[in-house]
Amino acid sequence: MRSFRQTVLTKSSREKLLRWVSLALMLAIAALYFSLPAFAQNKYVITDGDNVIVCMSASTDPQVVIREAGLELGESDTYTTQKQDGVSQIKINRVQMVSVYEGGQMSVVGSYGGTVADILDALDLTLSPNDVLSCSLDTETYDGMDIRIVHTETDTITYEESLPFETKRYESGALAPGEEVTLVEGADGLCRYTAEVIYEDGEEVSRSILSQHILSNPTDAIILRGVDRSVKEQEFSDQPNYFPASTTRPWEESGSSQPAAGESPVIPGTDQTYSTLLYCSATAYTCQDKHGVTTPGTTFSGTPARVGAIAVDPNVIPLGSKLYIVSADGEYLYGYCVAEDTGGAIKGNTVDLYYNTYDECIQFGRRDVLVYVIE
Repeated sequence: MRSFRQTVLTKSSREKLLRWVSLALMLAIAALYFSLPAFAQNKYVITDGDNVIVCMSASTDPQVVIREAGLELGESDTYTTQKQDGVSQIKINRVQMVSVYEGGQMSVVGSYGGTVADILDALDLTLSPNDVLSCSLDTETYDGMDIRIVHTETDTITYEESLPFETKRYESGALAPGEEVTLVEGADGLCRYTAEVIYEDGEEVSRSILSQHILSNPTDAIILRGVDRSVKEQEFSDQPNYFPASTTRPWEESGSSQPAAGESPVIPGTDQTYSTLLYCSATAYTCQDKHGVTTPGTTFSGTPARVGAIAVDPNVIPLGSKLYIVSADGEYLYGYCVAEDTGGAIKGNTVDLYYNTYDECIQFGRRDVLVYVIE
């Protein structure tokens, strides 16, 4: 017959065992409690500008979550968090460096987004009606953005400018080959302008002429250069010469003496000195009609109209002046003559040469001449 050994627990032993079991249970519960976060996963939505990332993380630290998402925060970058529909939202605010150019100065502003108007407010800049902004006030800012403010101004001014003269050169067989004579010294004219000027940041960018008034016209310089007259004579040798030169001095016929020779310039091809050389436009007139009928005429001075008595503008060439006239190209020579007549159409540097026949006048037409005023 088997015998059984019984173990009898005393009351104190049972209490001691119960305490150990309770302690073990508490430790197990604590271990389970602290191990739960290691296995729990939270959902996060990270917004970084236009980039949106959805991720899961066991961490509750936003900076850790951001790093786990592969993003980095700059020194000046910030973030905000919020819960929406049980999902943790993290918004990254990247600093934007915006440059503002105004009045020749540049300012750099750090911003976390906004509009151009916000940037101007931050700098305490107020636009005037004449200011031009490089973009609209409601434009969203971005990193590296340039904003330019241009101050414009419109002014009406009056000023004077010179009108440059031109230099006209003519060949003349009346001068020695290679010789140059300045008939008229060039002089600039003067014009007064009224203009509207637009300035940007103090610099002129456009000018519109509103009106102009010529105070004085420019005087063109006229220069004659001598050419070989024999060549010109060959060129025109087959043309009839309707304008024979007057080789006698009309004033000598009336008993006047020849002007004394001195240090004054001499008319080319003669021994005659002169005091003034004029560049004129010449026409021709006669007392004969186109049918060949001649009616004697009288000059303004009361002398008979004849070859050697010409019409002038007394304001330019005084009546009674003794002259010597040759065409500017040296082709025709009128020769010695006297200013005795005037005419309604003879104004300024214009002379009217008398010829005996109507045909001679038609052949002469109008041409430029050199008028030597005899001393």
